Amino acid sequence: MAVDELQRVSRAKGLTRVKALVAPLLVFSVGLHGLLLLIPLPPPAAVEEEAPPEEEFVDLLSLGSLPAPAPEVDPLDSPVPAAPAPLPPAPGQPVLAPPAPAPPAASLAETPLPPDPAAPPAPDPGPVAAVVPNEEVADLFSRLTRGSGESDFDATATAFPDDAYLTRGGIGEWSPSEQTCFFTQISAETFSTLPKVVSLRYLTRNVQFIEQQDIPRTFPPPQFQVSPEPGGYCNRPLFRVVRDGQPYLFISLVGIGVGAPGQQATGLVIIWSSDPRAG
Repeated sequence: MAVDELQRVSRAKGLTRVKALVAPLLVFSVGLHGLLLLIPLPPPAAVEEEAPPEEEFVDLLSLGSLPAPAPEVDPLDSPVPAAPAPLPPAPGQPVLAPPAPAPPAASLAETPLPPDPAAPPAPDPGPVAAVVPNEEVADLFSRLTRGSGESDFDATATAFPDDAYLTRGGIGEWSPSEQTCFFTQISAETFSTLPKVVSLRYLTRNVQFIEQQDIPRTFPPPQFQVSPEPGGYCNRPLFRVVRDGQPYLFISLVGIGVGAPGQQATGLVIIWSSDPRAG
């Protein structure tokens, strides 16, 4: 009995000691929580809402007062930056010449367009007279067209190109390749010669006499030397004329009309500034 009482007393004292230790801790904890509740909290950060973009109002009545848009810059028209200056060569190193600039490319505007087949034909320029570029050539022709008895066989102004073109065996019966040997264009009304043609004469005289008499009389030795070129030019006789040992000009003798080559009743004498076979 006494023992049980002692144990009860002992347990009561132990509980008293535990309560004495727990009570201060409980008071401290409650006080700490109270202080935390008294501290003011910072206000939450306000979330800014993005305002919708305002639409730009354009007054249609005042469009003329708006500034003009900036012109677009073509990258091909942009200035090319200057090339850096070359560094000086090292001592003992040879100096190289700069490369030659490349030729400019041809512009599309300068490229000739093919003729339009639907375009109307060009107007007829009218008759083209034989060209006598200087007095020296005119003097040559004056001697060339004078035969025995001082007769003038020159019918260029009165019968060329119509008579020479329309006569039987005339130029009108030549093939196109034959015509282009001497003319860029020829018809019964007009003609134009190749660039190397100095002038021409249409003579109403036998071609054989022109070759054997008129040409040698026009270019007499020793100042001139006349020699036929082997093979001729375009199946017609071609003569080389040398003056004082220097090349002077070339002469084509073209028979017009019926008859064997070299026997036609009329002939066309064409003077070239250089060899027509050279292109």
